[in-house]
Amino acid sequence: MAYRIARTAFRPAARLLSAPAPVPARIVASALSASSAHSSPPSLTFVRTKKTKPSKQTEDAPDGGRGSAGKKGKGKGKMLTEDDLLERQLPGEHFELKVLEERMQEAIDRLRVSLNAVVGRVGRITPALLDGVKVDTPEGKRPLLEFANVSVKDGRDLLVTCYEESSIKAVSSAIYASPLNLAPQPSGASSLRVPVPRPDLDKRQQYVRDAQALCEKARNTIRAHRVDGQKDIKKDVDAKVVGTSEARTEGKKLDDATKKKTAEVDKIFEDVKRVLLDE
Repeated sequence: MAYRIARTAFRPAARLLSAPAPVPARIVASALSASSAHSSPPSLTFVRTKKTKPSKQTEDAPDGGRGSAGKKGKGKGKMLTEDDLLERQLPGEHFELKVLEERMQEAIDRLRVSLNAVVGRVGRITPALLDGVKVDTPEGKRPLLEFANVSVKDGRDLLVTCYEESSIKAVSSAIYASPLNLAPQPSGASSLRVPVPRPDLDKRQQYVRDAQALCEKARNTIRAHRVDGQKDIKKDVDAKVVGTSEARTEGKKLDDATKKKTAEVDKIFEDVKRVLLDE
């Protein structure tokens, strides 16, 4: 009985003695750190996200919504579309749509200059009638305006005043030899008077045919540039610079540019024809 009483009295003390001593927090933290250092790193999970277009608020932002990370050379680059990639010149690519469009436009610009000489034969006389006249020089043919000033006299004649008296003979020969069928006459030591007769209906119709021939020449030049572009596209496909899908897209753009430039020539001819026949 006495033994049982003593055992009951000393039981709490025994529990305290048998319990493990508390471990300081620093030791626990050190142990956890060591354990994590020797354990394997967590596995990475890759998730494919759908690319979305930037919101309007982001597009309107001064930095495009990129913040400080969007500066040149840092952060994510701009997401390119298929059209952006097609417009960029690839290494080794022969086809250049912009260059071909510029050449087509040059043909149209030359046409306008040539038609000025035709239109200038009817209606109100302007100095632009002599814009296409070239003067022979030892260095080659040069524009008449480099040697003389052209003005209108009495509303019917052109007055050509040479900058130097020594060049009047070459200027007179250039005007006479031009397809304008003009006969310059001396009007002083360094000036020429060029009568411009008003054409009759037959002459106007001839001018329309001349304008048509000039426009057809410009159309042929535009078509020739289209053929050059088609050849360049074929070279790029054969060299595997572009695929067949990209080649079809480039070919369509080339056709559209050709139609646009040809339509511009057609409109120019209709305008010139109206002026030539309505006067």
